[in-house]
Amino acid sequence: MNVLKDFPEDFAKALQTSFYMLQIFNVRYLEDDQPFFKKNWRFSYISATVLIHIVSLALYIPEVLTREMMSQFAYLIPSILVTIHATLKCLVLIPNTRDVSAFVKELGSLWRVKFTPSQKQEKDTLLWQLNFINRVSFWISVIGSFQYLLSPLFETLFRRFILKQDFDLLLPFGSKYPFDPTKNWLIYIVVYIFQLYSMTLLVGMYMGAALIMTTSCALLGIEFLMIKHDLDQVEPRPNREKGYVVDADGNDRPSIEMFVERHQKLLRLSRQLDNVFTGMVFIDVLFVGITTCAFSVMGQYARGPGYMLVSYIGIASSMLTVLYLCYYGELLSSASTSIGDAAYDNLWYKGGKQYKMAILFIIKISQKPCCLTSLRHVVVSMTMFTKVISTTWSYFSLMNSVYSEEQ
Repeated sequence: MNVLKDFPEDFAKALQTSFYMLQIFNVRYLEDDQPFFKKNWRFSYISATVLIHIVSLALYIPEVLTREMMSQFAYLIPSILVTIHATLKCLVLIPNTRDVSAFVKELGSLWRVKFTPSQKQEKDTLLWQLNFINRVSFWISVIGSFQYLLSPLFETLFRRFILKQDFDLLLPFGSKYPFDPTKNWLIYIVVYIFQLYSMTLLVGMYMGAALIMTTSCALLGIEFLMIKHDLDQVEPRPNREKGYVVDADGNDRPSIEMFVERHQKLLRLSRQLDNVFTGMVFIDVLFVGITTCAFSVMGQYARGPGYMLVSYIGIASSMLTVLYLCYYGELLSSASTSIGDAAYDNLWYKGGKQYKMAILFIIKISQKPCCLTSLRHVVVSMTMFTKVISTTWSYFSLMNSVYSEEQ
């Protein structure tokens, strides 16, 4: 991507997937120098498309909220959830576009290009893992979306032209329009393309927002791990020496002042990260239980294995999104606090007074971990993930027992 060409290659590669998915919804970062109209004119038709989609879907829902039409309502569940989830993320993310761009710019300017062998090995492992997770998330969303959106078309064509049945024309999901969308093939194809495009926009926002949040948290955590290795290399000096210090072997070693300056910048970025994404974390955590139970209902009323597969993909995608977020939230917290441990293990007692004061400052400030939070209240970590899974399983079991009794 052109907007990422000035950043280090490994840093840019980690952000490509999320940037690509968000550009589908015209959410563009690092383009603050572009004229307002050139940057935002696409929102004119995107917002109109999404608004028509939301209104038509909302008007149709009351018609299928009956026991007799429960199977049709169950099939609406993915489109309803993605629409609500993506709309909420849109309301959180778009107003913070400039803040996200500033975060990416500053983190990119701090990103390392010179590493020790141990730093390079750890960084390459973590970035390979992050890129793999991004690719898996991308393809799960693509496969699940096309499975859901194109299954009705394939079923219609198969029944009409292969089995020669007088079968109704099926749309991806029900909506209420001021005309009959299945009146003839022309109207049917136009409406089908419209629904396909509107859901593609929303899926792009839904997954792109999750990936940019997870990737930003992961990259910041990796940078904290890199400066921890820097602190391991800092040698105590009796006097203040700024910049890199050349040791007896001719290698560059960062001074304590240079480390503190870099550490302060990362601490500021961690606060900025939480300010931007704290609302979105709450949305993701809130919806994981709702999504699991709702897709389970869809699976109960599925018309066949293809439709049932959609429900399983939806549950897996929702769970994996929260798992990745909590994993990298844990990485960020542990990496930031590990700097205090590295400072304690440093030979600080051999340094001068200024050096000892700097080490004390690092230890004290590292006692409070940098973290991503949900509405600045609950820390994102693997502990939070286990609680979310436990609560979700309770709701899931309750819903299944109620459904079994009704059967």
